[in-house]
Amino acid sequence: MSSRLHRIHANHILAEAAALDPRFKRMAFPDGRTADETFQRLSTAAARISSGKPIQQQPAVEGLEGAGSGAGSIVWSYFHEEVAGTVEARNPTADAVMEVRAYLEEPLLPTHEDPLKWWESRAPVYPRLSKLMAKKLCVVATSVHSERIFSKSGQIISERRSRLKPKKVRALVFLNANLPKDKKERQKKP
Repeated sequence: MSSRLHRIHANHILAEAAALDPRFKRMAFPDGRTADETFQRLSTAAARISSGKPIQQQPAVEGLEGAGSGAGSIVWSYFHEEVAGTVEARNPTADAVMEVRAYLEEPLLPTHEDPLKWWESRAPVYPRLSKLMAKKLCVVATSVHSERIFSKSGQIISERRSRLKPKKVRALVFLNANLPKDKKERQKKP
C-alpha cells in the first residue's frame, strides 16, 4: 500500500476531495503543512465562487418611516446609507476564509454517515464550499473502468482493422462501453 499510495496527498484533486469530506477534513493529511496548503487552495477557489446570498436590504424601522418627523428620518436615512455601504462592500476572499474556518471547527462526521447528506443540510451555512464540494467531492476513486475501456479500444484496433478512422473507433468504443453486455441486461431494458 505504501508503494502504491506514497504521496497521494500531493495529488491536488484527491487532497481537496478528502479535505471537503466532513468525515476526514485535516485527518486525511500526514502533516499540517499539506493540510494548510490544501485549505488555502480551497479558500481561494471558494472566493471565486458567488455565494448566492442576496445583499441584505436596509432594515425597516417602525414608527419612523411614515412619521413625517424631519430630524428623525434624516438621522435614520443617514444610518441606513452607512449600513448599506458596509454590507455591499463585503470581501469575497474574507467570506470564503471565514467559511473554511467555520467548516474546520465543526466536529468530524462519523464514518458510517453519508457526507453528501451532511453537505445538503449545511448548504445554507456554507454556500461557497457546498458549490465547491459538488465539483470536488464526487471524484471517482478508481480508474478501473477507464482502463477497461482503454484495453477494449486496443482490441478494436487490430492489425486487421488498422485502417479505421478515428471517428469510427470512438463510436465503436463508445458503443462497446455503453451497450448491455449479456442477454439478461438486454431483457431488463424495454
